[in-house]
Amino acid sequence: MAIGIAMLLAFLLVYHPCRAQEERAEETELPRKHSVSVGLGHIQVAKGFQEGQKKWLALPSWALDYNYRINPRWNIGMQNELILSDFEVESEEGNGQVITRSTPLSSIFVAGYRPWEYLTLFAGAGGEFAKEENFAMVRLGIEPSMEIRERLELLASLVYDFKINGYNSFGLSLGVAYTF
Repeated sequence: MAIGIAMLLAFLLVYHPCRAQEERAEETELPRKHSVSVGLGHIQVAKGFQEGQKKWLALPSWALDYNYRINPRWNIGMQNELILSDFEVESEEGNGQVITRSTPLSSIFVAGYRPWEYLTLFAGAGGEFAKEENFAMVRLGIEPSMEIRERLELLASLVYDFKINGYNSFGLSLGVAYTF
């Protein structure tokens, strides 16, 4: 009996410090607050013009985004998107004016809210820049994500852009984010 008690005490003395080291390692692990993502998508323009005729346009785009997680629910970031085409679009002003765009670049500061672990709702403001003319813009979006391995997430992003005194568009893109 005394040998059994001694073995139990020896086990507890050895096991407890090992367990404490595991808990300390978990406590000291730094949260991943930063993420950089690259995406490939299409911007949809309902009032586009092609060869003089009104036409729905699907324009290829690349996205490069940075986000900083303030806490588990909120983040702030910068979303950048380059449309890889030159195109013409009818102005939202309703006067029939046609706007020409040459590979426009959009940069938007956003704030995001995560109601669930793998879904972000975001809104922000910024600008779309092209050689012809620049537009102030407002963006609304939703971005579900799925962890594919440690530090890597697969993203799908749906956005709606309001270009002030310009045109409106929406986009869908798929991307990969690296968190650190």
